[in-house]
Amino acid sequence: MQQNRPAIDAILERYQAWMQAIRDGDLEAILDIYAEDATYMPPGKPAFSGKQALREIWGNYLQREEFSAHYSPTIHISEAGDMAYDIGRYRITMKKDGRSVAFEGKHVVVWKLIAQRWKAVVDMSA
Repeated sequence: MQQNRPAIDAILERYQAWMQAIRDGDLEAILDIYAEDATYMPPGKPAFSGKQALREIWGNYLQREEFSAHYSPTIHISEAGDMAYDIGRYRITMKKDGRSVAFEGKHVVVWKLIAQRWKAVVDMSA
């Protein structure tokens, strides 16, 4: 893996758009982060693959009161410059039964350069 600053910056911009879309409750913008055949593996649940499955899971998340997410990725770019992965920590906050709750954990996201845009192809949280 190499340090390709333009690719890292582009993926970090995608993260900013992703977190802003979560804050805005913008499901379409969240889905735009993912490749068409992406797989999302949330903690303690089965894997969800494809845009329709991602639409359902993210739609449910966005229904939660004051749902917010913050990811802290460390990005690694492939030698060819068309694949990347990041590892890091996340923090999810929301209200449940009128009380603020927070969850923290680890994540891995695999990115692929598709039509000159970085798309998440695998998103796994633990």
